[in-house]
Amino acid sequence: MNYIETVEKYAQTVVTVGLNVQPGQTLVINSDIDAIDFVRAVTKAAYERGAHNVIQKLTDGPSRQLDFEYAPVEVFETVKQYKIDEVNDFIEQKVAHLRIYSQTPELLKDAAPDKIAALAKASGEMNKDFARAAGRYDFSWCIVAFPNDKWGELVFPKEKGEAAKLKLLDAMIKAVRVDKEDPVQAWKEHNDNLNARAKRLNELNFDKLHYYSERTDVEIGLTKGHRWLGASTKNADGVEIQVNMPTEEVFTSPDYRRVNGVIGNTRPLAYQGAIIDDFKLTFKDGVVTDFEAGQGYEVLKNLLNNDEGARRLGEIALVPDDSPISNSGILYYNTLYDENASCHVALGRSFPNAIEGGKDLSKDELFDKGLNHSLVHVDFMMGSSDLNIDGVYEDGSTIPVFKDGNWVI
Repeated sequence: MNYIETVEKYAQTVVTVGLNVQPGQTLVINSDIDAIDFVRAVTKAAYERGAHNVIQKLTDGPSRQLDFEYAPVEVFETVKQYKIDEVNDFIEQKVAHLRIYSQTPELLKDAAPDKIAALAKASGEMNKDFARAAGRYDFSWCIVAFPNDKWGELVFPKEKGEAAKLKLLDAMIKAVRVDKEDPVQAWKEHNDNLNARAKRLNELNFDKLHYYSERTDVEIGLTKGHRWLGASTKNADGVEIQVNMPTEEVFTSPDYRRVNGVIGNTRPLAYQGAIIDDFKLTFKDGVVTDFEAGQGYEVLKNLLNNDEGARRLGEIALVPDDSPISNSGILYYNTLYDENASCHVALGRSFPNAIEGGKDLSKDELFDKGLNHSLVHVDFMMGSSDLNIDGVYEDGSTIPVFKDGNWVI
């Protein structure tokens, strides 16, 4: 396929598999302007599938850098009511949402940490209702990525400009199965495999998991009635969607009160335009009580101080070391891709549907059952080829789930 054919096939796969756009539906696309070719292709594919309207919301990386260089911190602290009203209107109308990542991972590496922290907190406040509705799958949503020159150069330092972008696009296309003759069928088969894994874990019904490797030794408790999930799901209207493309994970939300031990990252975390790496978090009774970082210490500190829930876990996800993205040997500096090369956990907000009947419970009821609430949800990678995970039953007996980074059940 040439570039145009590749972009169009990718767009059609996202519109069909990811969002499953329905006739008469409105779609909002949030993207960096560097992905404009892909934005246009998605817009065309959505209209051809019967979309009523496609709304594009574009941002520009270099302009964002100027904001952080010149604007005072109060600009980033401010939450505009009209933006909240728009978000709530989108929720009410069940507008489909597509997020396209196409931002240089180190775009804001020189930005003041207090401005990054202020933006994260304000964005969380503005989008809290959206995040809760998305977690219940009240509407269709999907997160994907598209490369740009600078991102390509970071991932492939020996390549420059357009060549770097195209090499990264080629890797992404393989990861999202668009290189297959029939991507829709390929995704169906993949989802069937992930859902079978989730079903098996639900049948085992562990009380907790014990993770141990060179960098990690932690016990993570599971809630009563927890549910392991695959990446495909149905929205509130019964429409099947794929919220992350790519995905290799099965996941659930742990009992935020029952996490004890140390978790060390195994891949860099790109967060709010900065890189956090070589970090460890120490948990006691579910709360991060100590932390260290070789890179991005201040950014990590501000993340953990975002709100009370930012120091607790909201997700655990199992991904084998023997997965396509891991086997590619590519470090993307992007959580959407890197989390699918490795087991990972997330600080912050839990998923309401990760517990039986959770979609019908209030935030406080979910919290009482062990599901965390926070304005943030930040995944980081902690899996490795030496990671072992044991499932622990209430009577203390155990069976291996992962050995040397891969499934054994």
